[in-house]
Amino acid sequence: MNLFQIVFLDVVLLIFPILVYLIYLSTNKSITKKSKKMYLSLALITSFFMLYNYGVDDPKLVPVLVLNSIVILSYLEDRYIIANVFSVLILFIYNISFNYVPFLLIGYIFMSLLYLIKKKLNNLLFVELCIAINSITYYIWIYKYNNEFFNIERLLLIIICYFFIVNIICLMYETGKKILQTHLTYKELQQEKQIRLSLFKITHEIKNPIAVCKCYLDMINVNDTNQVERYVPIIKSEIERLLTLLQDFLLINKDNLDLDIMDFNMLIEDTLNKLNPLLKDNNINLKLDILDDEIFINGDYNRLSQVLINIIKNSIEAMKENSQGKINITTKIKDKKYYLIVEDNGVGMNKEVLSNIKKPFYTTKKRGSGLGVSLIYEIVEAHNGKIEYTSEYGKGTKVKIQLPLYE
Repeated sequence: MNLFQIVFLDVVLLIFPILVYLIYLSTNKSITKKSKKMYLSLALITSFFMLYNYGVDDPKLVPVLVLNSIVILSYLEDRYIIANVFSVLILFIYNISFNYVPFLLIGYIFMSLLYLIKKKLNNLLFVELCIAINSITYYIWIYKYNNEFFNIERLLLIIICYFFIVNIICLMYETGKKILQTHLTYKELQQEKQIRLSLFKITHEIKNPIAVCKCYLDMINVNDTNQVERYVPIIKSEIERLLTLLQDFLLINKDNLDLDIMDFNMLIEDTLNKLNPLLKDNNINLKLDILDDEIFINGDYNRLSQVLINIIKNSIEAMKENSQGKINITTKIKDKKYYLIVEDNGVGMNKEVLSNIKKPFYTTKKRGSGLGVSLIYEIVEAHNGKIEYTSEYGKGTKVKIQLPLYE
């Protein structure tokens, strides 16, 4: 085995357990600081064991220097006790084959003292000083006490290889830690983004039932028994829907649906009854062309009601001032698919707006959150459906929803 192969083998044996440790940290969602230290110690012990048992066992090469690289790495990670344990083990291992092994203790004492001022040094300087201490001690030890192994060219080559091995190991480890930190930071940012997204969704969605409740409360005459009987159940229903929304958003995801067999025509009727005051207040002419038959789908009633409310509210808000607003709602069945089409004669959207409406936080409204359409897409797709927006600026918008029929 040539020197290059020996160096390569030593690097692999040293770094493999450390890389496994870093990969484990990157995939583990929650790990304590104490556990991190324990797993790092285990990785260092494994590296030491693998190098000693599977490294080149040739007294002429004296791999004591390579084993010292694990000692340096332990100091680098503030594993002071385990570094000293490794030092004692190295002395014990080589005491059998070589003379005056305790002489090597000088190097370990200097390294231990150097660790005490490690905080005043940067990591690179600390590593290079440790290499220098090991190399000088090693050279004197072989030259003075084990002269039969002394060959100045081979000795210098071993020291040079040791220098590169330790620096490669430390560089790879530091790079791995930086990559891991970047990965963990990215995960934290994604989690924060998801939390912010959920909060924006909550804010956006709770405004709808609150707006309906406010509208009916403004209209209701407590002395009119007929109005009380008609409006109070609607207000109560909207409050219940609001509570459901808040509960659902705690664990919002596409699978968080309360699926049941439902009549979509009944959903349309209930939703429009709730929105009638808004339609009247905004002078909107609503035209319905829906199928008379019962249309059954497997869906979440409250979530699909959210979809229809959002679409109609967007149509209302898109109407031009001082104009007769129109909203047409059409339903049809084709190829065992149920289609709901909502058209308005509002201001419409240009190509740029149309291409961006699905993106979270994108909005052209002064007080919009940019999440209404995003949530519509999410709910429809969670029902294995499809949604399509078509619009032309100045001429209105058309929303086409496709849902699978219940069979």
